[in-house]
Amino acid sequence: MLSFIAAFVDVVCYIALFRTFTAFVTGTLIILAAEIIHPDELWIMKVIVVFAFILSLFFWLIFMRQFKQWKYLRVVVLTMEAVLLGVFMLSGFLLSPLSGADSPETILVALFAVFAMAFQNAAMVQIFHQHVPTTVMTGNFVRFAISVIDIFGSGQAYAEKDKDAVFKTRSQLRHYCYVLAAFSAGALMGAIAYDVGGFFALICPVLILTALALYLWPRWHDSDE
Repeated sequence: MLSFIAAFVDVVCYIALFRTFTAFVTGTLIILAAEIIHPDELWIMKVIVVFAFILSLFFWLIFMRQFKQWKYLRVVVLTMEAVLLGVFMLSGFLLSPLSGADSPETILVALFAVFAMAFQNAAMVQIFHQHVPTTVMTGNFVRFAISVIDIFGSGQAYAEKDKDAVFKTRSQLRHYCYVLAAFSAGALMGAIAYDVGGFFALICPVLILTALALYLWPRWHDSDE
């Protein structure tokens, strides 16, 4: 579901914040590099977004390491991301219409989005210990293709010889399918939802994160008793 959220938020940011990516910072770097050659008003916000992402990522990683032994940290992390996205949503709504990429209002709204998505990137590695990216799909497509080739291109003899390896590869393939499907669905739903509801489209990822936190809470709470 975090892949869905990342794609959903990034599409909203791209449409609403003048072609700015906040989860997929690589895209922002590419656009920034192009604007160095053909500068316009967008480059100021792109520079701020990149540096804000890096600084906030350091901050969130340090924060999570300080509390990594806390039992309820996963619940808190999901709740905090929901709150950060909620702030992004409300700021975008209250400060709309955004007059330009270099306006203080636009930069402020973009910073709230950056804080939230840097938080998710840090949490995926530090808290959820997932090495499958939820914000960049290129590597996932490559791993997906490798898994397909390993399963269907190695032949029956290999499958019978190393059943454990085949089982592991199939499990990885299913996981990559889920991640890629969720990301694609999130991108599509984000575009449609923003077209219909503007910044209030972000209520969707906020509700998903809240539901995940509520789902995890009794599991951790009950194990304490």
